[in-house]
Amino acid sequence: MTVPLSRRVVIFVVAAAALAVLIGTAVGDRGYMEMRRRRDAYAQMQREVAQLQAENRSLQTDISALKTDPYVIEKLAREKLGYARPGEVIYLFPPPPPPRPAETAP
Repeated sequence: MTVPLSRRVVIFVVAAAALAVLIGTAVGDRGYMEMRRRRDAYAQMQREVAQLQAENRSLQTDISALKTDPYVIEKLAREKLGYARPGEVIYLFPPPPPPRPAETAP
């Protein structure tokens, strides 16, 4: 038994439309691939926010220490500015020379 031509055309058109809808939901503006990409971008932004919040907490702790603890200020002045108390002698050592590249034998 053969299927009439008009019925074949209708089946083909319906199958093509279903395929087009399926492809549209997979790769369209609001398709699966776009939603997955956006979800990954959102997760990356959440990680960045958490990292920046941790950095902010650390900086706030540093600010608080600099405002209230004179020993922190003294340590910073000694390390960064090379300050010393009266009567102290500071010894500065030159940095080690950079390693030389190994010479290859002929």
